[in-house]
Amino acid sequence: MIRPTSFALFVLVCCSFIVAQAAASNSAPQTADTPAQKQSNAASATQDNSGTTGDQITKPPAAKGSTLIGCLAGPGKDGKFTLRNMNYRTGVEVLGPDNLKNDSGSKVKLTGQWQPSQSTSQDANTTEMRRFQVTDIEVVASTCHPPSATTPVSTQKRGKTTTYNAPSSDSPK
Repeated sequence: MIRPTSFALFVLVCCSFIVAQAAASNSAPQTADTPAQKQSNAASATQDNSGTTGDQITKPPAAKGSTLIGCLAGPGKDGKFTLRNMNYRTGVEVLGPDNLKNDSGSKVKLTGQWQPSQSTSQDANTTEMRRFQVTDIEVVASTCHPPSATTPVSTQKRGKTTTYNAPSSDSPK
């Protein structure tokens, strides 16, 4: 007798909670007053924001930044700094303050923004190095060993061939 009564009470509480939620959502004020605001809201509703954090939505586009972690090297012969990691094995050109040279050879966490590359040639076969404008530098480790420019091929993990001898109709069971 106690179980059916407890179950009925549970269902009643759940239903009243659902009704309260529905009433609250119906009484919410409408914020889109002008047709332009309504159009903007409708356009943003079709975008997939599942991978976007709250800061990325609330900050203006100029304030949004990216983060790179890797080995900082430089300055090279041309006076440029590069950051190499597993995603950018050949390197990313790093633009930033003069104190980059103090952290050269270290594993660093760079915060900043991607910049468009400056194309000097129109040859389709040349690969452009990406450019990153640094706004903040944090040293993660004092030493760093950058990854090789190409993905190494493992000689130890060769696939072993296995042979399966299926029973034939001649073999005894």
